[in-house]
Amino acid sequence: MKQRSFSGNLNRIWDEMERRLIVMRYSKSIVQHYRQIFIWIDDSLRGYAEKNYSKKAGQRFIAEYRIQANLASSLYKTARTVVRRIDEILEDKAFTPCFRERAINCPPRFVELQEKYLELLAKQGYRDSTIVSRKLYTGRLLAWLPDTVRTVEELTATVAYELFTRHEWPTVGHSAARSFFTFLYDAGMTKTDFSVCVPRPSRPRSLPSIYSGGEVTRLLESVDRSTSLGKRDYAFLMLAAYLGLRSVDIVNLTFEDIDYSAKTIDVVQAKTGKPLTLVLNSDVEGAIVDYVKHGRSQSSTEKIFLSSQAPFTQLTAGGGYAIVHKYMELSGIAALGRKRGPQALRQSYATALVTKGVPYSVVKEALGHEDPESAKHYVRVDIKRLKPYAIDVPKPIGAFAVLLGDLEGVL
Repeated sequence: MKQRSFSGNLNRIWDEMERRLIVMRYSKSIVQHYRQIFIWIDDSLRGYAEKNYSKKAGQRFIAEYRIQANLASSLYKTARTVVRRIDEILEDKAFTPCFRERAINCPPRFVELQEKYLELLAKQGYRDSTIVSRKLYTGRLLAWLPDTVRTVEELTATVAYELFTRHEWPTVGHSAARSFFTFLYDAGMTKTDFSVCVPRPSRPRSLPSIYSGGEVTRLLESVDRSTSLGKRDYAFLMLAAYLGLRSVDIVNLTFEDIDYSAKTIDVVQAKTGKPLTLVLNSDVEGAIVDYVKHGRSQSSTEKIFLSSQAPFTQLTAGGGYAIVHKYMELSGIAALGRKRGPQALRQSYATALVTKGVPYSVVKEALGHEDPESAKHYVRVDIKRLKPYAIDVPKPIGAFAVLLGDLEGVL
């Protein structure tokens, strides 16, 4: 498959980036990670109608990274490195060396205690990678305890809390610390559960991935419905786009789940285990019937959606994702920071209901949400309804004005 080209100066920057990575003997997987981040940066530029990358655009991309729905949180640190290195290429500079953080070992007086904790994790079936991570962060926690704390029995809430105010901890470190403190309390080694002293830093919830009605129409029109494969894919897309079903629930549909006389679909949701009844509209019904009668291969399974190749087994949820992604590409719809799978169609359906004024309780029932507040997540992108409640941004003053370069604010 031909690789995607980038906008404006990003093509030249990528060529130089790839050359340097190869010279530095980076692995193919790391190079691929860098390329994925370039794609996201390119999407960000297009979203702001900008052609060329600039340092300002890079800073904006990093600032908005955590609220973008399709950006992997695991690559955030790599993304910051990529942006820094893009800026260095722009300035014709050599890459700034990345120094590994010095290993912090568990103090000898706590080694036996840490080993008991790690043994418990192993017995509970934790993955090796998780145990390695927990060893790293519990080692740091114990190493940062004051020398006056010779045993965990001497630990106090003040000391525990200061571990997180004096040192920088990633989210995974917070999780490890809570787990370790809970272990100490459950084992009777501490009289207090110090896991409550571990901060829970808030993270912005990503915006839902929304595609307009016109984009959804373009997506559906890109399907060649004259073929068996096209009939299957079209029926799948219709269920996701116009009923908001999850991919896993679509691929689990059986013939018994659809009542054509009552015009309903009854499923037990894989995610929640709760039953859900949806009204089967005529367009969705027509797509399903067309696939079943004229496109579906012969199979002993009761599942409606089948794989495209023999022995024609049940379509997987991953296969459902591939269907949506395929037609996103064929229709030429730019992602612009949005997800490109069935979940995006589900979110678009939910947002369309909310923006039309459908009560949250009805949207909750239509999507099969357990949390009554879930539907309110989609109003965050309903600009027309939110705009009347916007407040004026106050003029910056004092030190903040200086920081922004607004001299008028301090004169």
